[in-house]
Amino acid sequence: MAVGDERFLRGLYDLKYLFGDKWTPAILAALANGPLRRLEILSTISSYSIGEEWSDKHAVLHDSILARYLKKMTDEGLLTRTRSTETFPARVMYSLTPEVLEFLEIADRALTWVDGHPELIANAQAYRRQPELDDGDTGDDDED
Repeated sequence: MAVGDERFLRGLYDLKYLFGDKWTPAILAALANGPLRRLEILSTISSYSIGEEWSDKHAVLHDSILARYLKKMTDEGLLTRTRSTETFPARVMYSLTPEVLEFLEIADRALTWVDGHPELIANAQAYRRQPELDDGDTGDDDED
């Protein structure tokens, strides 16, 4: 696969579809160190402080939303759900699949690139914080 070819583009979109949902990155980060129960995931995510640069100021992950995300991510093959009936009530644990753990190792190398380009990230964050334009104008004054 060559950078810039159609297969490369499809691959980028595949990554976006797999990992681009609002809460998916936080869930992946929470589970990166091992299996957790749903309320432990919720507590871990609630403890994160990613700052206003990217976060929605009103974004609060509720248990019902987390439950939907966990089901979706399990159905997609990103997570494994294990139910143990040795205790009452049954203990349900979520963990990352080996494929996702492999991806996170690769992503860790990409984050080195992110750390090396803070000005690019700051520009993107500033752009995202701007109010959206009503008339469909992208703000690009260049004519085609």
